[in-house]
Amino acid sequence: KNLISNAIKFTQKGSITIDFKKPTPEMDLSQSDLQPENSIAIVVSDTGIGIPKEKLGAIFEAFQQADGSTSRKFGGTGLGLSISRELTKLLGGELQLISEKDKGSTFTIILPKTKQEVKQEVVKNRRKHNERRQLINISTSSEIKEKKTSPHIEDDRYNIEKSDRKILVIEDDLNFARTLHLFCNNKEFKFIHAGDGESGLELAKKYIPDAIILDIKLPGMNGWEVLEIIKNNPAIRHIPVHMMSAMEEEFDTIQKGAVGYLTKPITNEQLSAAFDRLEEIHNSSIKKLLVVEDNKNMRTAVINLLGDDNVEITAVDTGQKALAEINNKRYDCMILDITLPDISGLEILQKLKHEKKNEIPPVIIYTGKEITKEEELELNQYTGSIIIKGIKSEERLLDETALFLHQVVNEMPKNKQKIISRMHDKFAVFQGKKILVVDDDMRNVFAVSHVLEEKGMIIQSAGDGQKAIEILEKDSDFDLVLMDIMMPVMDGYEAMRYIRKQKRFKNLVIIALTAKAMKGDKEQCITAGANDYLTKPLQIDKLLSILQVWMYK
Repeated sequence: KNLISNAIKFTQKGSITIDFKKPTPEMDLSQSDLQPENSIAIVVSDTGIGIPKEKLGAIFEAFQQADGSTSRKFGGTGLGLSISRELTKLLGGELQLISEKDKGSTFTIILPKTKQEVKQEVVKNRRKHNERRQLINISTSSEIKEKKTSPHIEDDRYNIEKSDRKILVIEDDLNFARTLHLFCNNKEFKFIHAGDGESGLELAKKYIPDAIILDIKLPGMNGWEVLEIIKNNPAIRHIPVHMMSAMEEEFDTIQKGAVGYLTKPITNEQLSAAFDRLEEIHNSSIKKLLVVEDNKNMRTAVINLLGDDNVEITAVDTGQKALAEINNKRYDCMILDITLPDISGLEILQKLKHEKKNEIPPVIIYTGKEITKEEELELNQYTGSIIIKGIKSEERLLDETALFLHQVVNEMPKNKQKIISRMHDKFAVFQGKKILVVDDDMRNVFAVSHVLEEKGMIIQSAGDGQKAIEILEKDSDFDLVLMDIMMPVMDGYEAMRYIRKQKRFKNLVIIALTAKAMKGDKEQCITAGANDYLTKPLQIDKLLSILQVWMYK
């Protein structure tokens, strides 16, 4: 198949002949174990461009072609003949070539009619390969077995009605899990149990519990990782998570999205208080938000952004008023500017920590002031959310506030749902972007186009630099070009140089793609006009990552 497709590609006039026959004397078999009477020859002849004598030895090497320039007339990877020769060897045969420049080529595959004894090293290699596959299979099945038998006690998952309240407990200590089971049932919650983080995440997505109790030290994924994944998933991030662990509490537990933390061993009174807190959050349909901001216009903007039927906003303009509010009422979240007319936001947090009259709610620092390294280190003791007012700051503020108020994203107004979904979909930036893929290998074009179209991009393709320029001349509305370097008719270098001469394409992003990966390639691509450079074979993660960088820019 490869020899026939090559013959078609390289023959513009004349004929192509395919013949099956017994080997003839000119087919020299002296270097092999093949016997003419027990062999068959498949001969593919053409009257095409032929191959110069000096290239005959190298033509079967990987990535070699008779014309190896980047702008050769005919496309291809230069791998076909190399693979064909190796396949012929594996079949116990050989591949021969007779060719002359401008007079055509004759490729002959000579194969044994009957099965040959396979060489010892091939058997050895095959055995190694099978052993390796066996090891992989064993390892995979043991992993599956281990996952299925992770610690788990009998729970209520098969006895849940739509109206039931549910608590998911992710805990590998089965005795403590049984204690929590009793507490759940006493508080009229249905109990669901997972003995590891991975199973816990699956159950959280499947059952959407009303609350989660989470241990830190778990087999496999630890509790902090589980919490991070929960709080980054718009479908389950609203679920209140209470941490319970033998490890000491980290100072930023609340800022990571948890509603509380208990260090084992835990008393019945502490457990009862934790369940009361979860019940309070579950039963409270109205979330309480405190906004501390001295600028009237900014205060109004924040209230308009976050205002909702389910959010009760109290706004104050001084630090003293903020302290009074927190000492008299429990708030689910506080948005705090650090520059206030009486005391700074940092002083408010220090006073609250020192007085300990009330639990400090999750804090979001929302300020227009440039924060020094020292201030950032100090503020990080109280919050992980520092938002500098500016581009996209309102989106981040909405997202962080919804997280700490445990708002169900799907129940928020549609415009707010869109903003939060965009914040958590790292590929949202790709939606509707127009990409031109320039490559002479249609397999590459198909593979790349398939991946990018799945991410919401609009793809058009060109088989060489000349066609790419023609497309851009007709339609200049492209966001980015993926430009292969080695192509027929016009190579990538020439195409990029031509594109960069046009003023209208000054800001068009071009990513160069090359299979050569030789020293100095990157510099050559950048000099020709590329913004960036990737080597083939393309790694999809790397491609998407580099596209994200340039799309955001």
